[in-house]
Amino acid sequence: MTLLDFFFTISWIIILILALDIANKQKFNALHFLVFISIWGWLLIFTYFPNVLNDIWNVFWVARWADVLVYASIIFLLYFVLLLLGKHVGNKEDITQLVRWIALEFSAKNEINWKEVFVIPAYNEWKVVYHTVKNILDSWYKNIIVVNDWSKDNTRHHLEKFWDKIILLNHLKNRWQWAALETGFEYVRRYWNIDYVITYDADWQHSLEDLKSFEKILKEHHSIDVLLGSRFLWKKEVWIPFVRRMVLKLWILFTFFISNINLTDTHNGYRVIRTKILDKIRITQDGMTHASEILDIISCQKIPYKEVPVTIKYTEYSLKKWQSSWNAINIAVRILWNKFFR
Repeated sequence: MTLLDFFFTISWIIILILALDIANKQKFNALHFLVFISIWGWLLIFTYFPNVLNDIWNVFWVARWADVLVYASIIFLLYFVLLLLGKHVGNKEDITQLVRWIALEFSAKNEINWKEVFVIPAYNEWKVVYHTVKNILDSWYKNIIVVNDWSKDNTRHHLEKFWDKIILLNHLKNRWQWAALETGFEYVRRYWNIDYVITYDADWQHSLEDLKSFEKILKEHHSIDVLLGSRFLWKKEVWIPFVRRMVLKLWILFTFFISNINLTDTHNGYRVIRTKILDKIRITQDGMTHASEILDIISCQKIPYKEVPVTIKYTEYSLKKWQSSWNAINIAVRILWNKFFR
């Protein structure tokens, strides 16, 4: 036995042991099993029956059987990278679940019967969050959940001024807007008996005047379960920086092809969701991909929806907080990954 034969023998023994160990722990699915068995069998043949490969290399249209081994190794490495990426995403979700559990366990647990509740994610919004919450309270809306996503500024300090008027949930680690929204949703699922949830941004961009349109549609159309805000339904032109407008328009096409849902505005945080279907909407995707995930759930679950014209107030503060338009590429890749490889 040559040194190379010895190396491959040890390799397929290790792979076989790993496969049996994972199978014993019941963490093996059919795809993983086939991949591991294929690699194990390939190494076994390559080690002890190399002449057999000389007879089959023509099947793959390559000059040498060794090239087949190289190509197969590349495919395996790509599969392994995707496997590790999936594991990484799973670990991030486990951390988020823990952060959410702590936030809910150490919060006030108040069951309130009313029509609506606002769910407001907040991260480093100390300059505007006080005025956002105060404006809602001054408009006689009484149920507000604010999820402070481990802000590093004075956001929590300003929110604690409303300690007797709002439900404040604090993440002990920044988990991004999607996780903050899902934490608020989970609180509603557990402790609140209300008709609908309003997702509302903390950065002073949304207008409470638009909520009258939402409420009117909910009252007149009982079959509609989700209302989605759109800044492009107004007859007059809405001012948006040119590059951002182009990105939003392209995103409409992307969402239509990926999720088969036709909208005029796909990344608008102003939504109203009836609580009776809140169990169907469980957000798992991080970053800004959650907006597309919600739309994908609506499409896949065939949840009745309607777009409602809303006004978005663009201020110097909100424009500074905008993400780079190039980040849309990153978001698109994540959406494709989550939809087809998870």
